[in-house]
Amino acid sequence: MTPAHTNRLVYAITLGLLAALGPLCIDLYLPALPQLAHDLNTETATAQLSLTAGLLGLGAGQLLFGPMSDKFGRIRPLMLSLVLLFIASVGCALAQDINQLLLARLFEGLAGAGGAVLSRAVARDMYSGHELTRFFALLMLVNGLAPIAAPVLGGVLMTVLNWRGIFVVLGCIAVLLIFLTRWKLHETLPEERRSKGTLFPLMRHSVRSLRIVRSWGFV
Repeated sequence: MTPAHTNRLVYAITLGLLAALGPLCIDLYLPALPQLAHDLNTETATAQLSLTAGLLGLGAGQLLFGPMSDKFGRIRPLMLSLVLLFIASVGCALAQDINQLLLARLFEGLAGAGGAVLSRAVARDMYSGHELTRFFALLMLVNGLAPIAAPVLGGVLMTVLNWRGIFVVLGCIAVLLIFLTRWKLHETLPEERRSKGTLFPLMRHSVRSLRIVRSWGFV
């Protein structure tokens, strides 16, 4: 295998893992919900609110990391999201009550959105035309398979770990991606192509686009 092919494979694996972060954050611990509710002395329905918290974070994070990556480049927001994912996962593993877990899950979902958004942004910066279509197809395949594979993987992990161990695994995945991002990815958005001004106007433009009726058709 040539160095170019090897490098492309590393990029594909890294960006695929980043794209899978959202589904992994949401679905990996699903088999552990009954045990989680028992250990935290709460109702199962209340424990399921941790799913809602993760989804809220995942949705809000896309509105945050998208404008951030347009202003500051791809790597810095990506590293921020991965460090936040590690901290939030450790927070979930150490949670002593359901309120602590819900807060940590909110930030875990927020962090997972960074990988989902920035994997596509990096691919768009690097490729164009047919090559971009092929790469997006790969990311879509990951997005389709990850929600199916994550609960199965979580069930396998539950045979040797408890629910806290699953969040430790998520933290380890975050550390792995920090190393891959640091040594294998490079900045793909040069300074001259970045958005100017502050971050808040960029976010206002994102919210303003929701007022366009035609945009809802695409949504």
